[in-house]
This record gives sequence, structure tokens and C-alpha cells, in this order.
Amino acid sequence: MRLVSGLPLILAAFSVAGNPQKLIDTRPDTGATAEAQAAPFKPPTILSTSFSGNGCPQSGSRPLPSGGWEHFGFTLPDFAVSYRGGGGKASTANCQAHMSLANGVPGWQVGLKDLWSRGYAELDPGIKLTQYVTAFYTENAANTVSAVQSVSSSSNRTLARVVALHATIPDARVVWSKCTGRDGVVGLLNVNFRMALTSTDREAYGYYGGAKNLTGNLRGFY
Repeated sequence: MRLVSGLPLILAAFSVAGNPQKLIDTRPDTGATAEAQAAPFKPPTILSTSFSGNGCPQSGSRPLPSGGWEHFGFTLPDFAVSYRGGGGKASTANCQAHMSLANGVPGWQVGLKDLWSRGYAELDPGIKLTQYVTAFYTENAANTVSAVQSVSSSSNRTLARVVALHATIPDARVVWSKCTGRDGVVGLLNVNFRMALTSTDREAYGYYGGAKNLTGNLRGFY
């Protein structure tokens, strides 16, 4: 994704489950196992994408999905978070993407592997910017995975530049969809993106966002 007068968010990585091998459902009543052994992987279809959260567009504008399966991304108009002397209290904004995945190959599973974000940050000395990414499937909402990245200004200098952050989920912690059956339904993947600014300085100022847009891009695991 490219910066479009503001901030890019990139959710990326749908790949093959653990050392590119198929994860096969062995339940005898589904018939998926035999089919999966014979069927090569094909990317599923992203049927629809919806968004929720206080960092999502709130005034008539819309998130703008783009890209294909390997580099799915979206732009979030007006995503921004600012800190103005909260004295240790975090200032946050979040937007959650809900992606309906279908037309998958029987026997395969899908999970989020990587997320990239890119946006403009202005951080007074002592301000910390932290990115939180959480992924889960609606069909098994208790099974979640999170990744955290951060960047801080120096103690004596303001940071004012485009900041790129990359979250990668270790293979052993990837949250997988159910095993795709004959109907091709993969599931509803939810990815929550949250940015937080914190500082102990009551006079400090911090900002993360863009003039108008936050853009995102996804990749995953199969």
C-alpha cells in the first residue's frame, strides 16, 4: 500500500499452514480429508469486508479495500490518535476489520500471519506509540492471538516522520480457521488494529495518523 495523504495500514499474509503443509480435518463424516489430499491450495474469496471501532470512518466516508489475496489492504479515512498531556493516561483509537472468507478448498485452514502499518507520527520527547493487533475467527472467538510493536521518541528530541511497523505472528501461535468443508466456507476473520499514545509528561504532545487516511494491508497463512 502507498501513503495517500495520510496513514497506511497493511494487513498481510495468508500462507500455508505450518511449513507449507495442509492441515486436514480427519473427522470421517465430513469427507474433507480425502478431498484435501488431492486438491491443491487455491486462495479463498473475500466475499465482504465490514468495519467497526472508534477509529473507523464516522462521518459518511468509507474504508477503501484494495489489493488481492496476497496483499489485501484498506484505507481508513480520518484515522488518527492524539495525546495532549494526559499524565500517564493512554490515548487510543482502533478499527476492526471483519472479513468473510469463502470458496476455499476442502481440507485447508487459514490464519493471519503478518500485518504492516505505515503512518505519520509526531511525538514529543518521552512519548511512546504502541500498535496492538488482535486476530480471531467469529466461529471460535475465544481463540485469539495478539502482537504488539512500539516506537518512542528520544528523551531530548521530537520524532516527526513516517513510521512503519510490522507485526508477525509466530507459526505456533497462528489462529487457524476451521477446516474448510465441501461448502467452501472458511469463516469470518476479525482483525482489530489499535494505536495508543502514552507519556508521563503532562505537557507532551503526540499524534499518529495522517492528513486524511490510514491505509492497511493483510497477508495470511493457508
